[in-house]
Amino acid sequence: MIFSHRTEDNICIISIEGNIALDGVGEAKAFLKPHIESGDIKGIVMNFEKVNFIDSSGIGLIVSVFKTMQEKQGQFAITNLSKKNEEIFTITRLNKILSIHDSEEAALAQMKG
Repeated sequence: MIFSHRTEDNICIISIEGNIALDGVGEAKAFLKPHIESGDIKGIVMNFEKVNFIDSSGIGLIVSVFKTMQEKQGQFAITNLSKKNEEIFTITRLNKILSIHDSEEAALAQMKG
């Protein structure tokens, strides 16, 4: 997996490239932890535009980030899901709980709203 991030108005936008699966979840947690735990960060947007596959470990990671952000009264959103990955969120009904957007711009607009 390849990670990159930028911050805009105390919202951290994290782009992930590759598969979010069991073999990379530890690496993903290590990358995400300082951003999630930062007192300055009020929201996390995860851009999945270049994510090919998400397994149950990846779903667990996403839910963990969501719960952590809720606990610190922050915001969390996912953007740019492929149709295949969108189906996973629909089947698991996470699309009813998580804020999912077609673009980073839409997620940021809602968070800043």
